Amino acid sequence: MARPAHRRVSRIILVDDRDRILLMLTESPSLATPVTRWITPGGGVDEGEAHHEGAIRELFEETGLVVESVGEPVHTISGQTTFADGHVQTTYAEFFCVRTESFEIVRDNWLDYEHREIHDVRWWTLEELRSTTEPVGPLNLVDIVEQALSNP
Repeated sequence: MARPAHRRVSRIILVDDRDRILLMLTESPSLATPVTRWITPGGGVDEGEAHHEGAIRELFEETGLVVESVGEPVHTISGQTTFADGHVQTTYAEFFCVRTESFEIVRDNWLDYEHREIHDVRWWTLEELRSTTEPVGPLNLVDIVEQALSNP
């Protein structure tokens, strides 16, 4: 399947009742510089789908959590991705913040590649996220999370 020149992405800052943030340790072997990092749940927005709709769908697919709304975006970011085959793709992502009770995620709706590329999933405190030396994505993830948590 050919990659599009531009990819729209929805990401969810999922915060539990103990103010922990759910992150997934992912590996991206198809990139020019393979990246392993902790990221928020989320993914590509389908054609004809709004960002908030993509966020609701991705949240269910990646965690099993069903929500009716994700509210308004709390952050946006544009970027560019270079793949190992030389393809360059521009990206635009919207981040949403969803609060929920703590739960065990369900992997039943993961795609085959997600089972291969998601190596761990865990809840992080803000302090753990601030002090980690493990790679996170995007690089300003702590700032994005702090911004989201400061908005009621």
